[in-house]
Amino acid sequence: MSYLGTALGWVMGIIYNLIQNYGLSIIIFTLFTKIILFPLSLLTQKNSINMVRLMPEENALKIKYIDDKDKLADERLALYKKYKYNPLLGSVPLLLQIPLVLGLVYVIYRPISFVLQIDSSIVDSMKEWLINVVQSTKTEDNVYQVEIINKIKAGIVPEGSTFASAIADIKALDMHFLGFDLSCTPSIKSADRYMLVPILSGVSAWLLCFVQNRINILQMAAGNANKITTTIFMVAFSTYFAFLVPAGVGLYWIFGNIFAIPSMMLTNLCMPPKKYVDYEYLKKMEQQRIEKEKIHKANSAREKADYKKFFDQKDVKLVFYSEQSGFFKYYAGMIDYICKNSDIQIHYITSDPDDAIFKDERSQIHPYYIGSDKKLIPLFMQLDCKMCVMTTPDLEKYHLKRSRVNKNIEYVYTFHGMGSTALTLRKGALDWYDTVFAVGIDSVNEIRDAEELYKTPKKRIVETGYPLIGELIEKYESTEHKKNERPRILIAPSWQPDNIIDSCIDDILAELAETDYEIIVRPHPQQVRHQPEKFEIMTEKFKDNKNIEIQTDFSSNNPIMESDILITDWSDISWEFAFVTKRPVLFINTPMKVMNTEWEKIKTKPINITLRDVIGVSLETDETDKIKSTISEMLANSDKYREVITDTLNEHVFNVTKSGKLCGAYIVKSIGK
Repeated sequence: MSYLGTALGWVMGIIYNLIQNYGLSIIIFTLFTKIILFPLSLLTQKNSINMVRLMPEENALKIKYIDDKDKLADERLALYKKYKYNPLLGSVPLLLQIPLVLGLVYVIYRPISFVLQIDSSIVDSMKEWLINVVQSTKTEDNVYQVEIINKIKAGIVPEGSTFASAIADIKALDMHFLGFDLSCTPSIKSADRYMLVPILSGVSAWLLCFVQNRINILQMAAGNANKITTTIFMVAFSTYFAFLVPAGVGLYWIFGNIFAIPSMMLTNLCMPPKKYVDYEYLKKMEQQRIEKEKIHKANSAREKADYKKFFDQKDVKLVFYSEQSGFFKYYAGMIDYICKNSDIQIHYITSDPDDAIFKDERSQIHPYYIGSDKKLIPLFMQLDCKMCVMTTPDLEKYHLKRSRVNKNIEYVYTFHGMGSTALTLRKGALDWYDTVFAVGIDSVNEIRDAEELYKTPKKRIVETGYPLIGELIEKYESTEHKKNERPRILIAPSWQPDNIIDSCIDDILAELAETDYEIIVRPHPQQVRHQPEKFEIMTEKFKDNKNIEIQTDFSSNNPIMESDILITDWSDISWEFAFVTKRPVLFINTPMKVMNTEWEKIKTKPINITLRDVIGVSLETDETDKIKSTISEMLANSDKYREVITDTLNEHVFNVTKSGKLCGAYIVKSIGK
């Protein structure tokens, strides 16, 4: 601190020699520090702008990883790198203030050395005189020079010509300013005029906070509670701090707060916050975060209650697990059969608090909300039942485990898509399942090929078909369909890197925006879950376009039923659309969705590839300029596609209209054993 004090003392000495007023010297010194620190203020302003710009995405991360603090920390760090934000830079000005204040305290307690710049040997001799001759008790490093000044001005001076010049300078030194001795420290006990210094320090802090709350980029983005808390802290700290230091330091603090206001205004003039930040949008997103946190808190309590409720059940035989509301449709047919043909109680676990299953009033169905891994993992590991039916692959490999309590549970996998198991599922994704409800001959062959290749135990394969297809077909054929006034185009991509949304959605919508088509963009549920901000932005972008709808509600299949053409990449929705409506699919050849890098070792060729140009047409991502003409041609050949797609369905899918009943019958029979 002595080195910094010496440097600051040198500056103070120059200023004092120029104006010969101790108080004004401190004020000018304060202004000097604000000027030299102004470039840092600009750097801090830029960093603060980056901070505020990333807030919406950070809020989204807080909600997304609300139960995973480690993942949140990793994602937040990546976000900071993306926006070039340094969380430590904002504290640098405050950290610099600390040594400046301490250095100034050092200077004010040593005016003989720094303000008057008297030789150190003479100062040391004066200190010896104070100790040995005057026998003063005030000889500590932080008060002895002030005591020397007080004694000399009282007429008690050291003898000898050596001190003559120094004594003259000391007598001429006036440390008073506006009636205040700036070397004195205010005390609440004395209750004198020096109390004004802490009061003015607190008032200046309040004034600074008042202005900050209106023009500072970070405070503008802060909530009212944060603003009030910051103001109270700053006023209290500034007031208390001024009782600990000499009045001269209090003067520095007061004017430091005052000078910070024009400095802030100048910084905003150089980098206007509103040029870079949409505060209305920021406020909206912050409110959403608060609301979602309230919902999460309520859901956490609900989850805890449902967890206990589940394990309070006796003699549980059948469990279904669903990742989210939209997955009930894959179970609907078999659950209907079970309810109509048995008294088996269905315990339905879902990770979606808004799952439609909670509105199902059938007495045989007992729904539970278990959303977080903290509850889901131990629930599965403690599961005790006869059968567990799931659409989630990779059992045992990740968060969903086979029971450690009951080794005899029959785990049944039912497909939530019709694509190739070898291509769209990870290697060994079904290895830990006991039974698989097979969609068609292709899935049977792929499973058996994999078992032979990897020498894994044979699973029980039940040739049920794909329940959802049968239900959708029956519903579709039993409903009267009016021809769309305008051709309706459904865009529904897969969940994978470089899908349609990530690679070419803007080009596609640009081509179709000028047509008379009705466009529905229906992203994959997982992409919406993981990147909600992307679709909030997209929805906002097209909110005034009557031809384009961004749809993130997946509870209904109406968009599939009512569309004339589907545009997708590698999504299994292509099969549902084509086989139900008998209408063609326009495939965009984004990078192929490959979950198993060894898929080519499987002898059976994936239908994702072999049937692609049978039920529709394929275009490359750089051929979006052909979309309009291709759609027009496909619509013109609708009758031809109807025949081809019908034949393809019957060839590749088991029991088209009976799948749900067959799945349900198997479950009832197995549970009854």
